[in-house]
Amino acid sequence: MMDTLTTNTIELNGACYHVKDSERGKDCVLLIHGWPDDSTVWKHQVTALIENGYRVICPDLLGYGLSEAPTDVSRYQLANLVNDMITLLDRMGVAEVHCVAHDYGAVLGWELAAHAKQLKSYTAMSVGHLAEFLKLSHENLRFQWIYFLNIHNLAPQLYRANNGQFFHEVLRTHPNREQLVENIVKPGVFENMQKLEKANPVAEYLLAALAGQLPKPVQIQVPTLGIWSTKDDFLWESQMKDSEQYVSAQWQYERIEGAGHWFMLERSQQVNQLLLNWLAKHT
Repeated sequence: MMDTLTTNTIELNGACYHVKDSERGKDCVLLIHGWPDDSTVWKHQVTALIENGYRVICPDLLGYGLSEAPTDVSRYQLANLVNDMITLLDRMGVAEVHCVAHDYGAVLGWELAAHAKQLKSYTAMSVGHLAEFLKLSHENLRFQWIYFLNIHNLAPQLYRANNGQFFHEVLRTHPNREQLVENIVKPGVFENMQKLEKANPVAEYLLAALAGQLPKPVQIQVPTLGIWSTKDDFLWESQMKDSEQYVSAQWQYERIEGAGHWFMLERSQQVNQLLLNWLAKHT
């Protein structure tokens, strides 16, 4: 059903976003993808949401999919992307919205939940609150290698080498990995995606956390659903489950057994039912 959505190129604060929109529905749901995907990762959720009467809006993040990839890395800083999403909702006339976000999109989603007045509810997939993500332990560090690698200057060459062999291994649980590998070997594709991570380097966040320089987290005052899967190769359970302490509104945690990082593709029916049940409570 993705191909039935209206596709728009929308200028937001000086950068052009590729945005899909179903245009009609009783309530609106904003779907924000993460690395290394684009808005098509939500294909199963789009179908279920539209069939149940929701309007869906799916942007490609800057540097991803068909959206623009500005050369200025600072343009990808989290505060700028949050402002872009707020501007997008204003531009499309959306006064209230449910946000569903995955991976790096979920990092953005947590900030939207903290600051955007339009949010009615938030669903975070895989990635918990940043303050919880930055808590140090041996378990956590074992997962965080990829966030240090992805900003390295050699990373694009590494991911493209030998027809994307390394990337192929990293994405071993991604249902669409062959298509993604085919895309990543194209010149400039990884460099564009890399800008988001270079603009928001995990190492700098960790250093600020250790130095006590991070601001006190803003309490999330919208109902929040956190979903994590037991075979996630990149995230650990506590960073999602323990995010409850940053939510002053209703909190619900769901654990999907036996699924990998991209459970919205792998367990689409289960995920869709979770989403529909959650949204029905907050419509």
